[in-house]
Amino acid sequence: MIKNINVTGLKSEQIQQIQVLIAAFKAQNQLSKSETEIDMIEYLLENPIEVDNLEFMKREEIYDRI
Repeated sequence: MIKNINVTGLKSEQIQQIQVLIAAFKAQNQLSKSETEIDMIEYLLENPIEVDNLEFMKREEIYDRI
């Protein structure tokens, strides 16, 4: 989500503080994102999906295995 912040009338120190906060939030979001991502190809190579009679699993069934 992108938000515009009106910095009109703020001192340069206040603007710098806002920039530091934004950078900290971006870093935290990036860290959280990398921790929760799963390499699906690696996961499926280690845990192959067995298919009986060529009946394919639905997306929900695949994700429920994780």
